[in-house]
Amino acid sequence: MIYSKNYFILFTAIIMIAGTGCKKNNQGNGLSTETKATVTTIAGEGTGAYANGPALSAKFDSPVDVAVADDGTIYVADYNNHRIRKIAGDQVSTLAGNDTFDILNGNGELARFKNPYRIALDAGGNLYVLDQVDPRVRKISPAGYVSTYAGTDQPGFLNGATLMAQFEVNAEGIGADAQGNVYIGDTFNERIRRISTAAQVSTFTGSGSEGFTDGEPGTAQFRFPDGIACDRQGNLYVADAGNFCIRKISPAGVVTRFAGSGVRGNADGNAGVAQFNLIGDIVVDGGGNLYVTDDNRIRKVTPQGVVSTIAGSTAGYVDGDGTTAKFKDPGGLGIDAQGNIYVADINNNRIRKISFQ
Repeated sequence: MIYSKNYFILFTAIIMIAGTGCKKNNQGNGLSTETKATVTTIAGEGTGAYANGPALSAKFDSPVDVAVADDGTIYVADYNNHRIRKIAGDQVSTLAGNDTFDILNGNGELARFKNPYRIALDAGGNLYVLDQVDPRVRKISPAGYVSTYAGTDQPGFLNGATLMAQFEVNAEGIGADAQGNVYIGDTFNERIRRISTAAQVSTFTGSGSEGFTDGEPGTAQFRFPDGIACDRQGNLYVADAGNFCIRKISPAGVVTRFAGSGVRGNADGNAGVAQFNLIGDIVVDGGGNLYVTDDNRIRKVTPQGVVSTIAGSTAGYVDGDGTTAKFKDPGGLGIDAQGNIYVADINNNRIRKISFQ
């Protein structure tokens, strides 16, 4: 099991005891106007190991996130293999990284990662990587060259020039908008950070205090912000994991609740009554529908905030339609130009696809 998920399960247990464009936008014009969601396996034979080759016989070890390029190439953050993998033409290969647990910039397999955790693509095909146990944001060029894009090796909170700024470790959300600005869900700083194309890091919204408050950038509060997605109007959507809801952030940084009652559970329905349990990553399609990982399910949120479950139920491994399909700790999501959803199925060591009919 990935560290952050264990941490968050522990955290939510403490709450209960106490009583208490982004990469994630559609790359083309696809709109998932589904009548039926069908889950299939597109890569990985299920063993936690490392092997390149034909997609269904290749091996991953806790794949935690996916991103889909305009041409349909799929990139995978392969957590325990310390690599970024690539799926193209039904073949799996390594884009960057090797079997050494370390941080080192360089070309392709000469570069090193510790535990790559979240990935996002920009319009130019550059891939951005969050490493769960290192506070820097790394960048991989289309040719496979790895460099440091923002942050230092010291965790903390500091805005300013990209290579002097600081982020906390275990940041869990990342996405790039149409202009090339990169947004970070800086989870344990309780803020959404922005890395501009002018090489400056700023706080886009969030006061830095843990809580639940809508409003202006300096007063809004989050509780463990996770996945980020942005729509075509420039709004950001954040999986506010500790508040069990989806928050919406306007282009001006104003935060509102978008869907979820704020009570932990598993209930479909209108925005104010729906419940989420363990929300993680988000993608958005061309029509503004959100797709969210929630425990072992994939949930849909319409532009009106209506929540439904489109795939998954209890933990397991089953391909099939709708809630007959099973995942085992689905992590990050990707979406292609046709509106198909891709799921990093962490503890099944597979990449799954949700298509719509």
